[in-house]
Amino acid sequence: MWSGTWWESVQNLLPPGATVVPVILASDKTQLSNFSGDKSAWPVYLTIGNIEKAVRRLPSYHATVLLGYLPVSKMECFSKSKRLSATYQLFHDYMRSLLAPLIKAGKDGVEMRTLRTIPSNVLLLAASKTIALGAL
Repeated sequence: MWSGTWWESVQNLLPPGATVVPVILASDKTQLSNFSGDKSAWPVYLTIGNIEKAVRRLPSYHATVLLGYLPVSKMECFSKSKRLSATYQLFHDYMRSLLAPLIKAGKDGVEMRTLRTIPSNVLLLAASKTIALGAL
């Protein structure tokens, strides 16, 4: 993704200083507990296409963040004929809610600070917290 001609053509459409940041979402059903029956949820993860795939896929690089969980329901309150469409609608409503801040940022833009403008003691604190979280 980050080496294609698409990237260059889109980047050229943006004003100076702006950067293309493709968003990649991933989800996979997970069992929440063996003690509470068949409870499960779908975690939704986010990463960006600016990060090389080899780096993005390694958990030790922390290149993926958990956005939230989509609940799983058997939708037994609906008749069998309406269950599938209700499940689709529920999924899209949850995703719309979960991604609302990202959609706003995509429309309005987000000004980012460069590392040069962040005091070095803040960077060291952030790095030490990242290392400590990685050890968990």
